[in-house]
Amino acid sequence: KMCFRGARETLESEIDVYGFLADDAERDSLLLRQEEFRIFESAFFQEQEREYTRDRLGYVSMVEVEELRIAIVGLNSSWLSEGGVNDEGKLLIGESQVKSAIDIANGHSPHVVLGLQHHPYDMLRRFDRRPVQHRMEEACNFVHCGHLHDPEVKEVVVASGRCVTVTAGASFESRVSRNTYTTIELDPLAGKAQVDFIQYNPQVSSYEYVSRRGLNYPIDGPCDCTIAELANAIDSNCEGTSEFSGYLAALLLGFSSDVPIVTDGGVEFGNWETINVIGDTALRDVAEKFRGVGRIVRLLHGGKPLGEILEVHGDAIPPFVRRLESAVEMQPAVKDYLTMQNKARARTYASGNGDPLRHTVKLLVELVDMDDWDGARDLAERTIKLSEGASHVRVARILALCLARSTEHGDKSRAVEFYQEAIKSKQAEPGDYAALATLKGELGKYKEAKEIIGDGIRQFPDQSQAFVECGTKIVEETGDRSFRDWLILQARGDQGE
Repeated sequence: KMCFRGARETLESEIDVYGFLADDAERDSLLLRQEEFRIFESAFFQEQEREYTRDRLGYVSMVEVEELRIAIVGLNSSWLSEGGVNDEGKLLIGESQVKSAIDIANGHSPHVVLGLQHHPYDMLRRFDRRPVQHRMEEACNFVHCGHLHDPEVKEVVVASGRCVTVTAGASFESRVSRNTYTTIELDPLAGKAQVDFIQYNPQVSSYEYVSRRGLNYPIDGPCDCTIAELANAIDSNCEGTSEFSGYLAALLLGFSSDVPIVTDGGVEFGNWETINVIGDTALRDVAEKFRGVGRIVRLLHGGKPLGEILEVHGDAIPPFVRRLESAVEMQPAVKDYLTMQNKARARTYASGNGDPLRHTVKLLVELVDMDDWDGARDLAERTIKLSEGASHVRVARILALCLARSTEHGDKSRAVEFYQEAIKSKQAEPGDYAALATLKGELGKYKEAKEIIGDGIRQFPDQSQAFVECGTKIVEETGDRSFRDWLILQARGDQGE
């Protein structure tokens, strides 16, 4: 008890926590209070292989589902807990525990990272809450927590992608909270996830489906496949595609997004978002399945030959080609454009995937993952003037991320400029809008921040829930109730059934 009380009183900063968790004698003395749980845990999970963090608080376990590598990152949020209301705002996870666990997970190159912790972030000390939450949301695709007995799903847009946090329902005998459990079904091929809430109904003594929420959730892997390699594989495995194989490979790998679309007025070129809004459900279905092939290639390339991947998943390519052929028949000039695109891709990407800075971008990502922000900023500053096109947007995005961490007003202003540049490009992502709105809020420009959130929701209407997090921060700073109410409406409108 004295050890526990002393730790509660003296751990007042992240530096204190780092030092305490690194001291084996001090840490292990406190952790004796959890010894019985650790004995149970070891027995219950004896079949599961685990790698533990240096402080032995957290662990990582790898699971493979077919070809999908999933890293389970388990954190101990209870090492400074005594239970009850006295824990609110007084708990610690420790940034060092999180960083150590994520480093272990990244060493296995997972496709999906699943975080587990008992307590939600609001239970942590203020100085611990932000760094822990930031690291988890940047590293994890999904985070599961409990304690509140009130099921909830929250989606956050971050620089590295998107994180979905799921709070579990109750699973105990009392009827103060109805017993509830949640399932998440992830479909990497479709790039979608489905969250189901199932609640116990004591009147009929059984569990019943309560609600469902659909999420667009594409999962990509670290793909080094070149356009030429994929084009050759398409030629070999998909009949009738050789005329467009370079163009098709560029579309699947994300280096082109110009797609001919047949409309009542003829043929127009648009992107994937255009296809989603024109109302042609047949085209949308064909295009979505075609894009799914690209997701699978990016996930599995390196672990499986391209021929094997297309043999299993390439059936969606010929229907998309037939759509291209229909556009050519309606407007012969389309064929000239596609032929030019095909030749240009074959020539430009014969020995690579068209991005001369792809290795530099990969190094920048690695520096960010290692928290080497100074190194990442220095390299990005030297690279930004040499980059162009898609690589320029990627470098600018990372440089903006580095600048945004600075306390200098000038650096934050430059970060704003880079995010604005990304938003105006064809490679704009939801995270660009969210990061820009957050920066504007930090600079006190709340009106502009709210306008940016509105623009982001209009640009990505099926991902409106992802903007609620940064919008909520602005509400907390400004007390703007009308904007809060508007955010709630947007969140409800994105929850499906």
